Amino acid sequence: MEDPLDDHLSSINNRVLQKPKLLLEFIREAYPIGIPALSLKSTTDRMGLDAGYSFHLGAAEPELRRIASWIFTNISQPEKIENIIGRLWKRFGREDLVLSSILLANLPEKTTNQNWKWITLADLISHVERKRGRIPIEVMLLHIEEMARADCSLIEEELGSKLLQGSIAERYLGILGIHQLSKKYGISQPIKIQLTNIDLPDGDSLIRRIRDKIVE
Repeated sequence: MEDPLDDHLSSINNRVLQKPKLLLEFIREAYPIGIPALSLKSTTDRMGLDAGYSFHLGAAEPELRRIASWIFTNISQPEKIENIIGRLWKRFGREDLVLSSILLANLPEKTTNQNWKWITLADLISHVERKRGRIPIEVMLLHIEEMARADCSLIEEELGSKLLQGSIAERYLGILGIHQLSKKYGISQPIKIQLTNIDLPDGDSLIRRIRDKIVE
């Protein structure tokens, strides 16, 4: 039985694997493979623009997981995969961010810093926020949920507290990370006080509900 995505991924050569820019183009070409309804393209494009993505093609999650598995199979060096993650964030298509969440969550842990994935995520968010002005909450949730699925380390209170003092996107990440921590271990009173006093923009009802749930 024909598998167009597998055929595409199998067609790569070593030159493309060694050139990050070419590899990102190759991955971008893989996203629409298997998407049947061209009539949905205008809808997904509009959804992507409304959310702040550079594109949203409508690729299904199972296909993106296959692409991630292919990347891990063909690229053994974690630092090269970290480089790909940074480039995916720079391009900022929705499929790029879903793929990033799978890659980051499944990279090996570093014994020297258990929170390195959270720090990496915070750095990516901060950089893109400065460039684009806003980060969809969905992007943060995608990464946090994927890290939970991969049983990654929870955020440490010290890092969460630092994020709560940062930019809007950093505050949101801090709240989401602390919420996950609170469900498993609870949080300290100083963090609850910090959450109670945090300044949140009007209209962010989801983040406010999550914050209120933590402090209650």
